[in-house]
Amino acid sequence: MPLLFALGTGLPVLLFTYLLAFSMEKMSAWFNAVQKAEKVVRYAAGGIFVLVGVYYIFIFGC
Repeated sequence: MPLLFALGTGLPVLLFTYLLAFSMEKMSAWFNAVQKAEKVVRYAAGGIFVLVGVYYIFIFGC
């Protein structure tokens, strides 16, 4: 009976620990990919803002 209790209480803890470690590894890889894409998106957004600003200068400024 104690063996069944030990397996019944220990197995979910081991499973949860494994899932937590696996998800952290995947999340780390995903975060690195997002960081790389963020740089490109940031420059693209900046370029769009500059172009819109120049457009507004020509439309309303002249």
